[in-house]
Amino acid sequence: MSSCVEVSLLSLSAADEPLRQHGRLHTDDVSVAQDVVAEVFEPHTLEPLAAKRLDARLNAVQIGEVTLGYLTYGTETRISLPPSGQWYHVNVTLAGSSRIARTDGERGETEGMRGAAVLLPHRTQTIEWAHDAAQFGIKIPRTALETHLSDLTRTQVTGPVDFGLIIDLTSRAGRGLLRCLDFVRREWDEDGVLAQHGGTRRHVEAMIMTNLLMAASGPHQNLLRQEHTTSRPAALKRALDYIHEHAHELPTLTDLTAAAGVSARTLQLQFLRNLGCTPLQYLRDVRLRAARAELLHPRSADVTVTDVATSWGFYNLGRFSSLYRSVYGETPSETLRRAKGG
Repeated sequence: MSSCVEVSLLSLSAADEPLRQHGRLHTDDVSVAQDVVAEVFEPHTLEPLAAKRLDARLNAVQIGEVTLGYLTYGTETRISLPPSGQWYHVNVTLAGSSRIARTDGERGETEGMRGAAVLLPHRTQTIEWAHDAAQFGIKIPRTALETHLSDLTRTQVTGPVDFGLIIDLTSRAGRGLLRCLDFVRREWDEDGVLAQHGGTRRHVEAMIMTNLLMAASGPHQNLLRQEHTTSRPAALKRALDYIHEHAHELPTLTDLTAAAGVSARTLQLQFLRNLGCTPLQYLRDVRLRAARAELLHPRSADVTVTDVATSWGFYNLGRFSSLYRSVYGETPSETLRRAKGG
């Protein structure tokens, strides 16, 4: 592991701790700590395990849909996190240690700069922090991470991913995740260009999610490996490439069959067998994800939902809003309003 990463991420004094300009909490009150951390991350139960008073500190920033926060409690604590159905969390241990248990039977431990824990949206998790534990917490909406995995692998991800509990931060991919987080931390600590310009944050968000998917173990690794093999039919790959390169042009099924070099029936069958959907359903999903990305990161203050929807071929705004809400749990106008407010 690079010593410069270790030194920069482990500057943990109150004056030099990560994201220090973005402080959200410094308290010895358990109920206050629980409430504020729940507001930034997710509702949970916080229970001190030692006589030593709490010394909770939380610094946090919002990067698109991803929340990144530095958190320490200053004493031994237990956190019980019920399933929400909405969020993946990753606790990257910077110092000290933690023990984690999930209701799927997984148990594990993390040590500073050596391990991170992945908390799932559909499981109950219990985390015990050592008195000297300090962590980066990453919160990512289910829809965002599963959509990103779909985009990386060009397949349909339809349910929560059962990531392995512990990420080995000493592995090649684990070190990549640490470098990514250190880069992001530096940008926000030093008020860098990426921190100043909202339009660039979608790239930072994507970088965090890509590094996380590469570093975490689990069944999704089969999808990532498959994307780099030749196991899929060549015609299907040509069609997928065409969709991702020309989605904004709203290609027709005729366009896709011409790009793939096969009949419409053959292409339909290849999509159904390999991806579980038709070519036009896949194209619609790609356009919907692109529309969400624009709503989350509007080009200007004047952008409207109608502008975004029609630019991606959704001309029936009522149907677009209904589809969008069924996938993302909020209306397009709510997404855009939140993005402009941020």
